[in-house]
Amino acid sequence: MLMRLQWYDITVIYRKGKEMHVSDALSRAFLQTENQHSEFDRQEDMINMLSVSNDKYAEIKSATQTELSALYKVIIDGWPDTRSETPVEVRPYWDSRDQLSVLDGIIYKGLRLVIPPSLLGNMLELIHKSHLGMSKCKQRAREVMYWPCMNSDIDSMVSNCTQCNEYQKQQPAEPLKPTPTPDLQFSFVGCDIFDFESKKYLLVVDYYSKYIDVAPLQFENAKAIIEALKPIFACHGIPVKLRSDNGPQFSSNEFKKFCASIGIESETASPHFQSSNGEAERVKQIVKHLWRKNEDKQMCLLDYRTTPLEGINMSPSQLLMGRRPRNILPTSNDLLKPNHNTNLVKKHFDKEKQKQKFHRRGVKELPSLSVGEPVRVSPTQSGKSAKWNPGTVIEKHSKPRSYIVSSGTRLYRRNRKFLRPSKFDQELDEPVKIEPNMNDELCQPEPESTQRTIDPSNSGTPNPAITVKPPVRVTRSGKRVKTPKKVDS
Repeated sequence: MLMRLQWYDITVIYRKGKEMHVSDALSRAFLQTENQHSEFDRQEDMINMLSVSNDKYAEIKSATQTELSALYKVIIDGWPDTRSETPVEVRPYWDSRDQLSVLDGIIYKGLRLVIPPSLLGNMLELIHKSHLGMSKCKQRAREVMYWPCMNSDIDSMVSNCTQCNEYQKQQPAEPLKPTPTPDLQFSFVGCDIFDFESKKYLLVVDYYSKYIDVAPLQFENAKAIIEALKPIFACHGIPVKLRSDNGPQFSSNEFKKFCASIGIESETASPHFQSSNGEAERVKQIVKHLWRKNEDKQMCLLDYRTTPLEGINMSPSQLLMGRRPRNILPTSNDLLKPNHNTNLVKKHFDKEKQKQKFHRRGVKELPSLSVGEPVRVSPTQSGKSAKWNPGTVIEKHSKPRSYIVSSGTRLYRRNRKFLRPSKFDQELDEPVKIEPNMNDELCQPEPESTQRTIDPSNSGTPNPAITVKPPVRVTRSGKRVKTPKKVDS
C-alpha cells in the first residue's frame, strides 16, 4: 500500500471508532449467511475426486478399517514424539506422518490413497497391465497411490514379468577386443561369403597386409568353397589360421577335414555375432562399394591392392609380396623394388586398433556369467515372434565372451552380448532335456547318462578338448539342486 501511495502527499490522522459513524455502521450491518455445504457433501466430493466406483470405494474403506486400524487410530489420536513409541505395524509410515490424513474411513497421503496390504496384488497388476517398464510404472503409481516400499515392489514385479523378459532391447555395446596383428604375411586370414548382383562370391583378406582376394562361387557349399580357396593358397601360401563365420559351409566336417589335412587352424565366429569376423565384414563393404562404381571388377581390386594404406605409406601388395605391382599409372622402376620394415607395420596396425578401441566411448564390459546361472537368450530373428527365451549357462566357451547355454531342449553357443541374466524366470524350475539337433548354430548333444563334448566352432562335431556335463537343475534364486543317489539293489 505504501508503494502505491508514494505518489501522493497524504496526512494520516487517527480518529476513534465512535467518531467514524458511516464505517462503524457498515461493519455491524453484515449479512447473516450460513454454510450451505455439509460434511456429507464434502465426502461426496472426495469420492468424485478419487474417480472410483462405489463398490471399489467401499472395498478400500473396508480393507483400511480392517488392516490399517492401528495407523488410522494413530492419525486420529496424534503421533508419538519418537519412532520407538510408535506401534510396530505403523513404523513404516513414520517418515510420511506429516502428510497422512483421514477422511470418511480412508487414509490419504496428500491426494494419494494409502493402499491396504490385501489390495497390493491387485494394484500391482493394474499398474503393470500395459507392461510399460519400471520407470513408467513407478510414475503411474506415484500419482495416485502409496504404500511402504512401493518402488521395490514395482521393481520386483517388472523383473519377474515373463513377457517383459521375452521382449527386451538389445544390450549395450561392449569395449572392442581387437585381434592382434600377426607377425607374418598371410599367416592369419579371414573369409566370408557375400552376394553381389545375384551372384555368390568368396572373399579372403589377410590380417597383416589387408590384401583382398575375391573368387566367384557356383554353389554355396563346403566343396565349392574348398575349390575356391585352393588357387588362393597356391598363390600366397597356406595360412596358419583361418577365421570365418559360423555358416554351415565352414562348420561342416568336410571343411574341417580339408583344413586339418593342410595344417590350417579353422576358427569360427560366435553365431549371429558378425563383429567376431569384423575384418572380413569390413572388407566386404569395401568390395561392394568399389564394384557398384566400376564395370571392371578385377582392375578396381588391383588399384585397391596397389594403393598405399593410410598412415603406413605402403600398399597391401607391398606388405604381402614385398613389392609394388605395376598398374596403369606410370611408375618409376625404383619404386617397384621391395623395401619395408615388418616390425614397423605390426606396430602401426596394433596402434590403430587400440586407437579405435579408445575412441569407442560409452561402453562397458558386461559382467561374466557363472555355470548354472539362469539367463535370457536374445532372439536371432526380428518381428513379433522375437523373444528373449529362458536358458541356463552350461559352461564358458574357450573363446572370449562366449558361453554354451541350454534353452528348451537344445544347446547353443552365444556371445555375452546376447545373454541377459534373469533371476526371476519361472520356466527354469524344470530340468532341461537335451535332444539331438544338427542345426549349424547348435551344439550336438548326447544322452544325459553320458558326458557330452562340444566343438568350439559350434558345428555339432564332438571334440575331446571340451567336455560338457549334463545340465544342472537350479532354482529361481540360482541354487543348484542335487539329485539323490540311490543304491542299486
